[in-house]
Amino acid sequence: MDVTVIIVTYQSASCIGDCLDAVLAQDGIDAEVVVVDNASTDGTLDVVRRRKSKHLRTIANTENLGFGKGCNQAFAGSHGKFIYLLNPDAQLVEPDVLSRLRRALGEHPEWGLAGTALIGADGTPEPPPETTYPGQLRAANDFAALPGKIAWVLGASMFVRRNVYDTLCGFDPDFFLYSEETDFCLRLRKQGYEIGYVADVQVRHIGGVSEDGSDPYDVWTRRTKGLHLFWSKHYAVEDVARLVEFDAARARRRMRLNSLLARLLPAKSKPWQKMRRYQGIYETSTKFLRGTAAENSGQESAARIN
Repeated sequence: MDVTVIIVTYQSASCIGDCLDAVLAQDGIDAEVVVVDNASTDGTLDVVRRRKSKHLRTIANTENLGFGKGCNQAFAGSHGKFIYLLNPDAQLVEPDVLSRLRRALGEHPEWGLAGTALIGADGTPEPPPETTYPGQLRAANDFAALPGKIAWVLGASMFVRRNVYDTLCGFDPDFFLYSEETDFCLRLRKQGYEIGYVADVQVRHIGGVSEDGSDPYDVWTRRTKGLHLFWSKHYAVEDVARLVEFDAARARRRMRLNSLLARLLPAKSKPWQKMRRYQGIYETSTKFLRGTAAENSGQESAARIN
């Protein structure tokens, strides 16, 4: 098997059909497709099961395990020499995307994985891959010695060598959603691999489908928790505290400003959405700082007793 395409779904009925149709129409490559559904209630699995293909199988979870755990589930029973991680709200634009990605990694043995060009639903290009990690410029970490210039790519379209995924033990299961691909890419580079970018392969990415209608507070609470976990794993303790304090102070200011604006406008206005966003960041950050302070206090007390 050349490639295993892994798609983790949650409330993805509106987009998974188009995503699968484009994957199953790929030419010139032997591929299997594994869809892991995280307990969707909108009929996502019904849409998937209407696609009749011997190359397609599903894993139906009874609870939402998150993106990384879902990918690891699919990998455990997969057979592809390469693993292609694809979001359900993404669509392969051309019928030879998988074969071109396989060829690109064959031509670049130094690449452990490669990202693709992403375009919005209207054809607008999304930003290129990141060359720094979140908060890196305000932390003491020096990543200059790591291979390659690309720091990380979005997990929405990520083509990975099987042996690399296996060596890294996949995604860290402590991440539920957000920052898991950043962590994965950093660990990959620490293993001596570069991250590649195939700019002439385009993938259409709608983005945020599973969170349509969600309270921004919930979305940004999850985002912030993922970011804190990434920092805690890879940055010095004092840098983590400083970064979180900075985010908390900035979020508090913006939360208050947008709260005032939201009072003058209809329900769920843009200022209200921003207020909820910054409230999520602020409260998650202050909770993290309190937890860190309590942990440090407990360690100091134990040290005095000993």
